[in-house]
Amino acid sequence: MNKSTGQWAAVVALAAVVSGCATFRSEEVTVPWNNVPSAVQSTIEAHKYGGVVSKVEMERTKSGLVYEAKVQGQSGTCSEVKVAEDGKLLKYKVEK
Repeated sequence: MNKSTGQWAAVVALAAVVSGCATFRSEEVTVPWNNVPSAVQSTIEAHKYGGVVSKVEMERTKSGLVYEAKVQGQSGTCSEVKVAEDGKLLKYKVEK
């Protein structure tokens, strides 16, 4: 098993534990950047606009895994970038 496959397996296993396997529960779990899938990383990078990613959380939803990045902007603003596990941008929001 190569490194990225092993990391993906760890994320999937973590998601299974968090979701309770038998019942659906939505709970956010902080994910280290190196465990975030590359498609998700690319989308977050494209939408951070010079800011710094301070935290990434993963949540299992009825439609699959969703990653939410908190980005600290250069001008002091904060933004939230929500991305599906396939890298599709779900939401971009600037928080005041």
